[in-house]
Amino acid sequence: MKIITIILLFLAGTSFAQTSLSGGIYNSETWNLAGSPYTVTGNLVVFDGVEINVEPGVVVQFNQGASLEMRGKLTAIGTEVDSIYFTSSLATPIMNSWGGIKVIGTSQVPNNQVTMEYVKGMFTSTFIDLDAAYNGPYNFKHCYFAQNGKVNEDGGAPSTNFDYCTFEANAQALDWCQFDNRASHCSFINNAIGLEGIEQVDTCYFRGHTQFAMAPYGVTTGCTIEFNVLGVKTGFNAVNHTFVNNTIRNNDIGIQISSYFNGSITFTGNTICGNSVYNLNFISTNNADLGMNCWCSTDISQIQGTIYDGYDNTAYGLVSLSPVLSDCGPALFASTPDLTIPNLSVSIYPNPFNETIHFNVESEQEITLSIFDMFGRIVTTEKFHSETEINGNDLGTGIYLYTLMTEDGAVVNGKLVKE
Repeated sequence: MKIITIILLFLAGTSFAQTSLSGGIYNSETWNLAGSPYTVTGNLVVFDGVEINVEPGVVVQFNQGASLEMRGKLTAIGTEVDSIYFTSSLATPIMNSWGGIKVIGTSQVPNNQVTMEYVKGMFTSTFIDLDAAYNGPYNFKHCYFAQNGKVNEDGGAPSTNFDYCTFEANAQALDWCQFDNRASHCSFINNAIGLEGIEQVDTCYFRGHTQFAMAPYGVTTGCTIEFNVLGVKTGFNAVNHTFVNNTIRNNDIGIQISSYFNGSITFTGNTICGNSVYNLNFISTNNADLGMNCWCSTDISQIQGTIYDGYDNTAYGLVSLSPVLSDCGPALFASTPDLTIPNLSVSIYPNPFNETIHFNVESEQEITLSIFDMFGRIVTTEKFHSETEINGNDLGTGIYLYTLMTEDGAVVNGKLVKE
């Protein structure tokens, strides 16, 4: 039985409605501003043949552990100035606060079962589960996903597409999809893992990932991958076969290649340089022809010094670099209007640290601090204004990564060293 409760609040002559939802929805309906926020108090099921239309500016918030099972059709189209929110109802939400949206494609569901534009999905374990979704395409455009365990679980048939979306501070942004799938003109910022197993990736931007930025599985073109612990973690074969015109720079390790089948791979036109540990960590037993790429040098011996391969460990194959492109061309940047640009004055001391470390941020906004270990696990998080001091006695010696985020989304990230 569907339960709906509408509460009217009167303040200074203005009325606001709040709609509570739980149980089942059996008839099509529109969720509009007059009923917003919609609070899902328990597990909510939208049944076969039912269409839910969510209007711009609506907030759909979920009590702790609550979830939405979509057997019908969901259309949530906001605008650039009036986004739609799917988020937690908690006053201070954290990752995994609610159960996410599970989509089930049934015989009565029309095509385009889920369409989202200008939607913000936040603070859930898995924002959308498409493992049993067969009535697509499933389209997400100009969406923002933050503080989720994962954004997707699998992808629906015939395709799942993320275009002009931003993924920020998730444990993992995009995971494997079993059918056709695409990420185009997207930004991946300060996640633990950015993207893994996506078939077509083009003109995307990756920065600040504590495990790895991307592990593509198909065609990757025109992406910029910088300031990550590991930029690209991949193996090339007949399915994962094209990596062209990408820029990989200023990471700890630029690219790690675990397999390479010569003859079926197109790996050309890439700019790979300035990565602090290795430009390339090559751990395949086969040799690889990586000619026609730019390494910001034409000195083969100098370039080879930035590559780990069979010359360093005989268990692995050798990398051929010739011909080397002498002109890297202009840096490739994704066109990402939703990308947050760091603009904070930050002081952190001492670094390296022993017992305590002090953070000072010149901002009047509330700051969220997250510290991660090298496996991408959060070891501490807190909110503060202007300055805070962290007790590091419980942290083991080694390298940690931090993220500082303001309320309006400005982000600074970097490394800490515990002695």
